[in-house]
Amino acid sequence: MMTLIPAKERLFLTLGVGFLCLAPGFWALTSTISGESAAVPTTGPSLLSRGGAATGLGTGTVNTQLIKYLKQHNGKSTTYLFATTDSNTAAPYIIKTGQAVMTIGGYNGTDNAISLKKFKQLVKDGKVKYFYISSHTNNNAIVKWVKKIRYQGECQCIWWHK
Repeated sequence: MMTLIPAKERLFLTLGVGFLCLAPGFWALTSTISGESAAVPTTGPSLLSRGGAATGLGTGTVNTQLIKYLKQHNGKSTTYLFATTDSNTAAPYIIKTGQAVMTIGGYNGTDNAISLKKFKQLVKDGKVKYFYISSHTNNNAIVKWVKKIRYQGECQCIWWHK
């Protein structure tokens, strides 16, 4: 179709289309320019004014005293540093320690990634010793069970709220 347009008009058309692509192209690049790393990706010029949202997986803070405690008190048969309900809570600890953390609720804590029966078996086998309850924690069957037995020595709760 461009070959049907005379050369002079073709140049203006090409420049015009290129100019129209500048704003959306810049808009799309703002997440890269600002260093955005969100669990739910966003883009737009507002990212540049706030310096990036920095709310992605693994960008949260970790409690180094907690890590030290868990490393000292988890046994050799323990597979997971701790269990928790969602990836937003687990990711910073996985990144910091390089150890496995079980997210019983999947990515955002709403999935039934493991049954209560299977979780109880992992606790009984010593694969999971601690459960991290954060501000993201929902109240599913496993969380209710952990809260119920937390002082009985089977699985200990780690309470932490942002």
